[in-house]
Amino acid sequence: MNCFRCGAAVPEGARFCASCGTQATDPHEATVLLETEDPEALLNRVRMVLAGEYDVERELARGGMGVIFKATEVGLRRSVALKVLPPELGFSVKAAERFKREARMVAELDHPNIIPVYRIGQLGGIFFIAMKFIEGRSLGLLLDTQGALPVPVALQVLRGATRALAYAHDRHIVHRDIKGANILIDRDGRVMVSDFGVALRSSDVNLTADGTVIGTPPFMSPEQCSGKRAGPQSDQYSLGIVGFQLLTGSVPFQADTIAGMMHHHFFTPVPDVRQARDDVPDVLAEALNRVLQKDPAARFGTTRDMLAALEAIPFSEADRRDSERVLSQLVQGGSIAKMATRPLSPLPDLLTAPLTPAKARKLKPALWAGVVVTGVLLLGFGVARLASRGNNATAGLAPSPAPPAAQANGPPESARADSIRATPKLRAASPVTGKLRLLTSPPGAEILIDGRHVGVGSVFDLPLAAGPRQLEVRAPGYGTFDTTVVVEVGGTLSLGRITLRGHEPQP
Repeated sequence: MNCFRCGAAVPEGARFCASCGTQATDPHEATVLLETEDPEALLNRVRMVLAGEYDVERELARGGMGVIFKATEVGLRRSVALKVLPPELGFSVKAAERFKREARMVAELDHPNIIPVYRIGQLGGIFFIAMKFIEGRSLGLLLDTQGALPVPVALQVLRGATRALAYAHDRHIVHRDIKGANILIDRDGRVMVSDFGVALRSSDVNLTADGTVIGTPPFMSPEQCSGKRAGPQSDQYSLGIVGFQLLTGSVPFQADTIAGMMHHHFFTPVPDVRQARDDVPDVLAEALNRVLQKDPAARFGTTRDMLAALEAIPFSEADRRDSERVLSQLVQGGSIAKMATRPLSPLPDLLTAPLTPAKARKLKPALWAGVVVTGVLLLGFGVARLASRGNNATAGLAPSPAPPAAQANGPPESARADSIRATPKLRAASPVTGKLRLLTSPPGAEILIDGRHVGVGSVFDLPLAAGPRQLEVRAPGYGTFDTTVVVEVGGTLSLGRITLRGHEPQP
């Protein structure tokens, strides 16, 4: 390996660089170098390392996968944007590999709505990508200052961004972090997608495993929130959030925590933009409603189909010219008349279930009502089961494990509210006719239905047989949650977030 400060060779297993004394670790460990630099120190270092190749002027922006500097390429005297992998990422093997992969992918993308790459390099331990410098501003900044935009302008931006994504998706590249900050508008009003820093080629299965949450929370798709592999439909969802913001002036979901934001993506329907303003064409609203569906299969089959839907909306050449003029005016610091929008309905409160073992739990009156309803349903199923035992049939319930002597002592203990977990486990005997959604805290908790492992951290629209099902959520160091839920025919049971409590320390 090489030292990431001075570039000198470091023998395998050495803890320090013999040239500059920088601490290093085994290159096969997750972290190769642990060091942080303040912005000014990083700027000076980049200037020193790239001197003669680039005149580095100033820092422009920071993102999760790099720091952007404005520079001038010495040989050609042209302005460039230099994206540099910062040392504070820990310079892990995966981070360096992801950075180089991004460069290779972006260099392959040649499209008028994607920022072109000039050069990829590594000097003195500095990984960098030299890209075309765009004189303009990000869409996110424009929306923060201007708010909602006219429909033709919003449609112009959506079309440009969708063209870029359709082109990338045709080449099996998924962006995974579409948001206003990654859509740039140049001084001529042209739309360009940037920052493929977390982009994923469909064949790159060794760099990001399922279960890793990547993206920006207000724009993440439900499948990204659950750590599933992102596909083109994930970019469609994120661009749908951008479209919602273009037309209403804000993203649809707000929360104080990342967990709260993810909860909304899972369970809260996105409001229809026509609730905020009356001038949105029905076809545009319906296209946004489609890409903002919770189920990826309900969105467009391909992003080309999404682009076709947007381009089918009437949009004249005069609309295009006027939209570019408005965008150019905003980029250069001007303003336009504010769009009148109505406030949207407040979001529902986030439902959580802070849980302890059943015997230590005091139920509120509202929860008692739920227990009573569940008990009545279970009683009905128990009656049906007893009626059918004479015919050697079951109604979805396992035979009772209690011996005759225990049955003679009175009602089973599972009938009491403080002993829900004593309910017998259930077997699916009916067709798949319902779905289940839930999140867990901690996010690594195991979820079991009828004793069968079905997920970790979350399940989203999990198909289940209708009727009572035994739900168990457990994690090391936490009290187990074990109860019975009832899945309705054709319905979706949303339980929100189930929060386990840690075991109390033993005296």
